[in-house]
Amino acid sequence: MRTATLVIAALLVAPLAPAAGQGTRVADEGSFTVRRDGRTAVRENFRITATTRGDVVEYFAKGDVTLGDRKLEPELRTDGRGAVTRYFVKVRTGDTDETWDGEVVRGRLNAKITGARGTAARESIIPNGALVLDEDIIHQHWFLTLRGPEGRLPILVPRRDNALTTVTLARVGEETLQIGTQDVPAIHIRVTDAGGEVRNLWFDRGNRLLKVEIPARGLVAVRDDPPRG
Repeated sequence: MRTATLVIAALLVAPLAPAAGQGTRVADEGSFTVRRDGRTAVRENFRITATTRGDVVEYFAKGDVTLGDRKLEPELRTDGRGAVTRYFVKVRTGDTDETWDGEVVRGRLNAKITGARGTAARESIIPNGALVLDEDIIHQHWFLTLRGPEGRLPILVPRRDNALTTVTLARVGEETLQIGTQDVPAIHIRVTDAGGEVRNLWFDRGNRLLKVEIPARGLVAVRDDPPRG
């Protein structure tokens, strides 16, 4: 009887093991230094995790972006294709906060914007599979290649009045980048939006984002350290 009691007690205090096919892993994590016209303008830290439940994968990306006296704290949830399901971002300028909080439900984006002037609600139709690419945030480019290095994707720019655009991805080739003190093999992807603006992206072979370049804006964002693993 004593043995049985000890076994039951051990089961009660033991941590539950995750079921087969479930768990959370880090998909990418690091920091970027962003330069505009050759001068350091932005510091960005980020972490992207993937949670698997059976056959379903969900991603969660969180970061903090410092632009002088402004600080952005974005939180993005997506499905396994990178399509937005929920997006929240807080923008602090001095002592003033503004938040944008949106959720996608049955093809509609319901957003609430709160700031110094009060709260406003916005609702809009969103294309199936749309990705978020918010202004001034680098790490969200990571989601662009989840469906492959080439193709066309609908893009939501949430803080620009829920603007929608389409981008075309094209694989340029393989190159070597210097990240920190190391040479890292990279895959170069060119992204062109509907207005003709070009963005160049570089990923390592593990699909970790290394560099983003937007020539028309004089912007170059480079990862501070090589990806781990």
